[in-house]
Amino acid sequence: MARILTTGIATLDHTLDVERYPREDDEIRALASSSQPGGNATNTARILAQFGHRAALAAVFAEDGSGDWLRERLVARGVDTAACVRHPGATPTSHILRSRDSGSRTIVHHRDLPELSAADLRRIAWEEYDWLHFEGRQPETLREILPRVREAVTDQPISLELEKRRPGLEACLEWADVLMLSRDWAQGIAARPEEAAAELARRYPGRIVTVTAGAEGAWLAQDDLHVYCAPTPGLRVVDSVGAGDMFNAGLVDALVSGEPPEQALVAAVRLAERKLQQTGFDALGSG
Repeated sequence: MARILTTGIATLDHTLDVERYPREDDEIRALASSSQPGGNATNTARILAQFGHRAALAAVFAEDGSGDWLRERLVARGVDTAACVRHPGATPTSHILRSRDSGSRTIVHHRDLPELSAADLRRIAWEEYDWLHFEGRQPETLREILPRVREAVTDQPISLELEKRRPGLEACLEWADVLMLSRDWAQGIAARPEEAAAELARRYPGRIVTVTAGAEGAWLAQDDLHVYCAPTPGLRVVDSVGAGDMFNAGLVDALVSGEPPEQALVAAVRLAERKLQQTGFDALGSG
């Protein structure tokens, strides 16, 4: 199996399950409470490890008890944290309110900890990995690091997740082989997801471009290839936390395993759908 590095953030997710969303100033009782590692790159690494890959994470852990807890939980789930660094501060925390009525979630995130710096990333031996995946979070850092990564590796693919629009991030697109866009990010390129995928595939020949649009399905474009994967009809959403991260993991797993892009798109959508139908991330890689 492949050795895959995901680069981004690690958070502590506290989740409260409620029957339905409260109104402002309501006081309600939670049906359940749980804590788990979170963050886009972290979730993706966890699932890649379930698929049997040698998954590694590059992120910042706080020098506190919660940082120790996060690292221990990830290592126990098969994620290599040797590329992570520790910094003084408090662990980034997401408070998640999850509705059992709709399966949707509302997230309030607090972060008071530095993210990975260019100096942190320059220490990584990029050539040791078969696939390199980056969250599109820090444009200035990525603009410095991605060209260095491209020089360091030969035929190892680089993927870049584009979830939230950040000034300067578009300058990083040329260094990635696979671009994974959210619908919100794609709207800055074109009005419709399929148009955005086609436009970026035209701008960056040879690249694989995907756009996910929730219940509308997902699109993929590469040069003259344009494919669409429709969602499964009648899908009951239980928990939407991390569904996008599962799409990314499914796409990477399929592509690094040699699947053609059109089949990789379907595999990614179906993995995200399995996530939507269950609470948490356990056993998703064995489905």
